[in-house]
Amino acid sequence: MSDVQAELIYDDFWLLDIEVDTLAKLKITGKINEDTGEAVLTPHLDPSNLEDRYKKTKIIIAPDGSVVYPQSLYLVSKLRGDGKVKDTNSIAKALLLFTRFLDSTHSSQDDEDGNKIPPECLTYKSLSKYEEEGAPWRFAEFLKKNCRHRQSDGGEAWSLTTARTYMGAVLGFYKWMQKFGYLKNDDNYVVTHFSKGTYLYEGYDQHDMLSHTKSSTKREYEISNIMKEFPRADSTPVHKKLKPKPPEHLALFEEYVDCLPKPFPLMFRLAIKTGTRIEELTHFPADNIGEVDMSELDVVPVRLTKTKGSKPRNIEVPLYLYEELEQYKYNRQRERNALKREQLLNSNSESVVEDYLFISNKGRPYSENTLEKHFSALRKLIQDVEPAWYYRVHDCRSTFATQWLFTESNARGVSYEFLIDELAELMGHESTKTTEKYIKFMNEYESKLRAAKCKNNKLNGGWYHG
Repeated sequence: MSDVQAELIYDDFWLLDIEVDTLAKLKITGKINEDTGEAVLTPHLDPSNLEDRYKKTKIIIAPDGSVVYPQSLYLVSKLRGDGKVKDTNSIAKALLLFTRFLDSTHSSQDDEDGNKIPPECLTYKSLSKYEEEGAPWRFAEFLKKNCRHRQSDGGEAWSLTTARTYMGAVLGFYKWMQKFGYLKNDDNYVVTHFSKGTYLYEGYDQHDMLSHTKSSTKREYEISNIMKEFPRADSTPVHKKLKPKPPEHLALFEEYVDCLPKPFPLMFRLAIKTGTRIEELTHFPADNIGEVDMSELDVVPVRLTKTKGSKPRNIEVPLYLYEELEQYKYNRQRERNALKREQLLNSNSESVVEDYLFISNKGRPYSENTLEKHFSALRKLIQDVEPAWYYRVHDCRSTFATQWLFTESNARGVSYEFLIDELAELMGHESTKTTEKYIKFMNEYESKLRAAKCKNNKLNGGWYHG
């Protein structure tokens, strides 16, 4: 191997093909130390000398040339015993990608403005009592962002099937580590939660004329919460997946969000108060902001054109927040960034000509990945005081929808169903069918609230009439 080839290989984690004797046995030989009289034990492998027991697999090599454990040990273990496989290639690729992902979290990254995003420093041992904080869940999020499915852009690295296969291999790796004691397995070290289901197995020919007389067999299956997160036909009610912030968690958001570098506090507040999606935040229009006096309005309509499905819509920005948008648009840093953008457009280095409000120091719109990372930094900051505070950027959208329904329903004295058309327009839904999840969530919330009040009144010797 040439020096150039070696340098290229050892610049990253890589797979090394090896051959393993799966029936080799551990033997220990003893030898007496003539000086001390003590027995010195030396372990070594005794080969089986059976050619058909030699099997090929791969192990993972680190940039410094060392073997990566326990990933490599797991790959060797898959050659024999329960759950053995004939080909470990797919598992090896999955664990290599997982290892590279973990390594990438050990370096701080710069966003478009040069602000440092702190490293997360994940390892395979990074687990907590919340499965969403663990390394497996974070790897699943990475795979979802980079796999192709019906709602994706189509330019992602892996197919949905490959992403699910890789995730399944990593979960198998974690099961093995817990089984053999490499990781703790209790409520404080959760990989993922599993749920069981049953289905009818038709173990006969569907074209058999007497098939209706033959019984079906019920079979059980087990699926993890992580695998449920991947795009698929899901039987879980959509409204039960919503995670709006309750008042006490929203107060923590307001308290800590200003710790982030500008303009991210403003962007995240905008998401909560208007229901804008993350891609709509990165393409928020700058035109018309500050050009007309809106001081007499309570809310200011803003037209969004870069939306999901390319369906333009108006959002309602509270006046105080609109005034913050004005101040940001005309501050010196933003004007310098706008000048850089103009230079990019003049030099044909930038193909997108729209004037976006939030632009980085490089003169380009922020990426969605940058927003995700800054929100992750905010989440870690708040979790130091409230470990249960776990939200993603998209949860700001459901926070807006549920807050809007609650406020408008109480102010107008109408049911949530009465507001569905108006909310659908604000959220940019093509059909109210999509908006129904927010109505169902609020109805269920109200039902639980009434039940709790009733229970409290019973305990206090009274009765609640709801």
